Amino acid sequence: MKRNILLGMLLLFIFGMVSGCTTSSSKTYTFTVDNGDIIKITLDTADGYDISSNVPFEISCDGEALSQGSFIQGEAYQQYVDVVNKDENAELLDSGEKDGNSYIFWCYNKSEYNYAVLVNGSDTGVILGNTTSADSARECFERMIIKVEEN
Repeated sequence: MKRNILLGMLLLFIFGMVSGCTTSSSKTYTFTVDNGDIIKITLDTADGYDISSNVPFEISCDGEALSQGSFIQGEAYQQYVDVVNKDENAELLDSGEKDGNSYIFWCYNKSEYNYAVLVNGSDTGVILGNTTSADSARECFERMIIKVEEN
């Protein structure tokens, strides 16, 4: 009888420990850019999200392509900022910093949702384009961590 009680208590303890755990998953790729910078991109892959290892890289969810990204020279970031501010077909949706990187988020022709990111500590930027929706573009961007790797 004591053995059954102890076994039951042990099972409850194990169940309690396991149910309190959360799992997270991510995928990281390191890219060497033409200018020599080494950029590391980590994507939270929970809920069916994935990132490809080729350039341009693709972010997908459950096999559906959502965003496509590529690398630009650092000075091109300011050119994107200038174009977004001047082009009547571009609507600035957000700008700021995430993970130490400056970014802008805009809609072009009410059909393309784009991020330009200037990677802190590097001479590299990332362009991330999405034709699905603003929410889809935001979700992909928020799942990413972009960092420069030291040589």
